[in-house]
Amino acid sequence: MLRRDDGFGAELQAHEVLNKLQISSLPVDPFAVANGRNIAHQEKPSLAPGISGCLMKVGDTFGILYSSRFASEGFKRFNVAHELGHYFLAGHIEALFGAGQQFHQSESGFTSDDKYEREADSFAAGLLMPKLLFKAACDRSGQGLMAIETLADLCVTSLTATAIRFAKLCDEPVAVICSVGNRVQFAFMSKPLQDLRGLTWIRKGSGLPFGTATANFNKDEDNIRKGKRVVSTSTLDTWFDGGSTAELNEEIVGLGDYGKTLTVLWADSLPEPDEVEESEESQDENLMPSQRWRERG
Repeated sequence: MLRRDDGFGAELQAHEVLNKLQISSLPVDPFAVANGRNIAHQEKPSLAPGISGCLMKVGDTFGILYSSRFASEGFKRFNVAHELGHYFLAGHIEALFGAGQQFHQSESGFTSDDKYEREADSFAAGLLMPKLLFKAACDRSGQGLMAIETLADLCVTSLTATAIRFAKLCDEPVAVICSVGNRVQFAFMSKPLQDLRGLTWIRKGSGLPFGTATANFNKDEDNIRKGKRVVSTSTLDTWFDGGSTAELNEEIVGLGDYGKTLTVLWADSLPEPDEVEESEESQDENLMPSQRWRERG
């Protein structure tokens, strides 16, 4: 099999696995996929913080340990699917076990910059939320956070993994942002939002915009710990350099023991900004998100 290094290749491999197993409905059970390959799997309470799972290899035998740190069934299933990604994806076994190692610890959840971890995340998303089935479900699931929660229940996946998949596949202008304190941990934007002319992307590690409901929400740790929710509005130019003053829905939920906040920005539609001539200086300025109006520290 050819080596595939991008998310598309990882998703294609997940699609091939589903086809071979003749799985054509939701939810997809990753434990059953592991059983089909005689891969043992066990919940493990003693995995270190930050480690979501572990793929073990002894000779030609494989096993999966997954963290019990969080009670979410969706979290556990994604971790197992992530380890299956390391098993199925071309080149992973050789890279992760090539020096005689017997186990590989993973950091799943789209937070790692490591190529193999990100590919395994893409595989897990493609396995548990197959593109065609997921898009069809999107069309009947509503909008914003309500749609994401409906899809998470349908796929038995975590809210954050479902939100990312929703942003990648939905046909409406949507951005999902995971934040800790006053910093963006990751952000994903739907294609209709990406396609707006002159719009910068929200970057990992950038500060939250001053005065937004999300920035204010994160100032009280109880909001996150108790899973509180806020529904507010914002504008495109508050979150994105080069945006217009078009209104966005801003829905916020604290993720409890994860210590993070999920924000969903969405609108039914957004007007295209008028084309204007920009100086070379202003174009350079738009290459990265401005920090003038974002939280610092």
